[in-house]
Amino acid sequence: ILFIHSLHDFRCSDIMLIKSFLDYLRYERNYSEKTVLAYSEDIKQLQEFAQEEYGRFNPLEVEAELIREWIVSLMDRGYTSTSVNRKLSSLRSFYKYLLRQGEVTKDPLCKITGPKNKKPLPVFLKESEMNKLLDETDFGEGFKGYRDRLIIEVFYATGIRLSELIGLDDKDVDFSASLLKVTGKRNKQRLIPFGDELRELMLGYINIRNEMIPERSEAFFVRENGERLYKNLVYNLVKRNLSKVVTLKKRSPHVLRHTFATTMLNNDAELGAVKELLGYESIATTEIYTHAKKCINKLIQELKNKEVSMDVRIQSIHFDASEQLQAFIQKKVSKLEKYYEDIKKVEVSLKVVKPEVAANKEAGIKILIPNGEFYASKVCDTFEEAIDLDVEALEKQLVKYKEKQRSK
Repeated sequence: ILFIHSLHDFRCSDIMLIKSFLDYLRYERNYSEKTVLAYSEDIKQLQEFAQEEYGRFNPLEVEAELIREWIVSLMDRGYTSTSVNRKLSSLRSFYKYLLRQGEVTKDPLCKITGPKNKKPLPVFLKESEMNKLLDETDFGEGFKGYRDRLIIEVFYATGIRLSELIGLDDKDVDFSASLLKVTGKRNKQRLIPFGDELRELMLGYINIRNEMIPERSEAFFVRENGERLYKNLVYNLVKRNLSKVVTLKKRSPHVLRHTFATTMLNNDAELGAVKELLGYESIATTEIYTHAKKCINKLIQELKNKEVSMDVRIQSIHFDASEQLQAFIQKKVSKLEKYYEDIKKVEVSLKVVKPEVAANKEAGIKILIPNGEFYASKVCDTFEEAIDLDVEALEKQLVKYKEKQRSK
């Protein structure tokens, strides 16, 4: 009734076609009511545009030109490329269905290309921020405090969606096998393993819950009245507690899902395994997290570059090197760790050669690694310039050495 009511402006024959398509989505594809309604609204939005522009709309006579004009109008009204492409996806499904049913002979969207989507990096918490959240945050006393903390733990340890957490029942938690049975989009189920620490926390929660709320629903996570949690309650408790440790613009349960995925990849989990745990159909959806991994690795490397963990010894012959020159050398030499992490020692020698000429500053750098050494020496107008050229030459030597090692 809901969907027929939303299509009241269509002709009777059109309503029957669209209702048949929506029933197909609901009963054969197992789409949620929310998703089916979104498909219905997308079709209705195209109908409204066609009637406004051309005074009529027949879904069996739609041409590619109308679709292109509709895309332009959506973008002009401020819709994002992601939203427009989602609407186009609804229409593609609709016309593929009509083709299979023999209602149309061609798909008006077969040559339509949607606007290019931007792929922003997922927002996630650093490991130190998660540790602060779980170890230092006061979640409150009693059942409610224990439950709220456990909710954060489950999101972070399993990567499940908000709707999946709310939908968990007691029967979905297998403590003997340490597995969660999660019902995701389109009612697809998957198993997610959990560790001993989360197991103990969940058992503790059950003990407190059963003692304080003897009469309750079959839901695993419940309110104090025994009823299942609802989305706004969980969203707000996550946002409230994340706000205590981060200043991110987004502080939703989905941020913890991103954090789970990014943490898994940073600990060398296979992309395919992360895809399965998150419940994605396509591995391409998961690849966005590899961008986050690269960002983390870059930040870690930058932090390493700020510290000179190697032993750097500077020898100036027949003169005293200034503190400013020594600091410059330390900073430049530290960059070599980007190209080879296990540099044990660096020896820098500075001397003035041929005082009568301008280019008389010689700098030599020797770096020692476990299985060998590398050396570069340059003569320039200044020691700083000579050091720059030495470091550049050594970088190339280290890159070649690592390539040889990998090819063996």
